Amino acid sequence: MITPLFLDTRDQRHFSDEARHAIESVCAATGSLVHAHLPMLAKDIELACETGRLVIPETGEMGLAISATRVGWTVDPDREESIASIAREQLRYTLFHELHHLARGWVIYRDEPRTTFMEGVVSEGLATVFERDVGGRSAPWGEYPNNVRDWVDELLALPVTAPYYPWMIQHEDGRRWIGYRAGTFIAEQAIRASNRSAADLVHVPTEEILAMAGIRLNK
Repeated sequence: MITPLFLDTRDQRHFSDEARHAIESVCAATGSLVHAHLPMLAKDIELACETGRLVIPETGEMGLAISATRVGWTVDPDREESIASIAREQLRYTLFHELHHLARGWVIYRDEPRTTFMEGVVSEGLATVFERDVGGRSAPWGEYPNNVRDWVDELLALPVTAPYYPWMIQHEDGRRWIGYRAGTFIAEQAIRASNRSAADLVHVPTEEILAMAGIRLNK
C-alpha cells in the first residue's frame, strides 16, 4: 500500500482535491503491481509529495528514494499541465523506478556506505529497465549511444567520491544522464547473459552485475 503525504496539507495551495485524488488513485493502482514483482518491499510505503522546480524537464516531476519505506515526489506547479495531469501521466512510472531502488536498498538513508561510484550507475540502470519493461515507460535516460562502452570506461575510472550531478544528470560537455544511460546498457547486458529480469537481479551486488555484463570493476 502506498500512502501519499501532502506537504501543503493545511491550505491546499498546490495539491487541490483533483490533484490529491489523481495521486491517490495512481498510488492505489500501482502499489500492488510493483509488489507482485518486488515482494520484498515493505508492505506500507509513504509517498511524500511536494511542489518545486527541481524536476525532470521532460516530465515535470521527479522521484527520490529516501528510505526503505518512503519515496519523495516533486512536481512543478507552474507547468502548463496541471499537477493532476502530470500525476496521471508520469507518477506511475516514477513509482516503478523508485520502488526498485527501495527494494535494492539504493536509498538516501542507508547503513552501508558506497564503495564504488558504479553502485549508483548499476542501480539506476536496473531501475530504468524495470520502469520500462514492467512499468511501460521508455525514458530518454534509458537510451544510450553506440559508443556507450566509452561512457562505461569513464564511469569505471571515477572514484567513489566523484560528484553525482555531472555524471548522472548533466555534464558540462552537454551530455545528459551519462550514468543512467550507461547503467541501462549494463543492466541489459546482465539480463541477457543471465536470462533474469531487473526484478530478479534487484539484490545482486554491483560487482556481480558488472561481471554478468562482461565488465570488470576497477579496484
